[in-house]
Amino acid sequence: MVWCTSEDGKYRIESITAATFPGSLKVVREDLIPDEAACIAYEVDKDPLAAEEMLELCADAALDGLSLVAVDNDTGEVVATVFGKLQEKPTPGSTEKSFFEIFTEERCKQPASKGLMDFMVELDAKCDYFNRFGVDCLCEIMFLGTKSEHRRRGLAKMLTKTAVELAKKFKDGPIAPLTIADLGPDYAFMKPRKPVTKPPQLCTGLWSAIGSKRCGEILGFDVLEVISFGDLMYNGRPCSDRIGAITTCEGAALKI
Repeated sequence: MVWCTSEDGKYRIESITAATFPGSLKVVREDLIPDEAACIAYEVDKDPLAAEEMLELCADAALDGLSLVAVDNDTGEVVATVFGKLQEKPTPGSTEKSFFEIFTEERCKQPASKGLMDFMVELDAKCDYFNRFGVDCLCEIMFLGTKSEHRRRGLAKMLTKTAVELAKKFKDGPIAPLTIADLGPDYAFMKPRKPVTKPPQLCTGLWSAIGSKRCGEILGFDVLEVISFGDLMYNGRPCSDRIGAITTCEGAALKI
């Protein structure tokens, strides 16, 4: 399903399908993970197995039907992507954990992927989205990436804006749901899970790149928490040492 086209007509934004899903993972594997600050901080970029576990997280998110790709109209190539993951507030008084906590415990085997997921869980907890905004379901916008040769053309903004619009539409049911079979044989091992049916009332994001921070600012996201990679340690070294600069990651949210 095509949602919009760039002003120059070169790119279209559409929901991820079985046909474009492999291309979306290629963008994450080859262009996002090697350049993204948090992935570098926790050495996911150095560990192919950890990177594959992050791709499994993308696959799980794609099942919610809120993930998108940007396609080059001339070549048909997927050149950018973003994944939307629905999360429900744990039942009051229960010991139920967040989706990211469960994913880390059940499906992350590598120290690098565990480190990255623990970082995401910690920043989400600091933001305290559910209680701060009084909502019971949100859509986390994550793994926003663009192929290097197609950057600085507004694709990240188009993807993020469309992701927010799709989250708003979810009240009428899943927009473009995928099945495990749609993900291909590499993900046939995944178990079916109960789909989230509550409509999200909030979009959230963990912005670490200049581009994603700018997208959030333009679209009206409120920055709730800021963490400096200079204050975080992994394998006995400050995370900023691996990044090569002291930069930050923002936890941001937009009520929808």
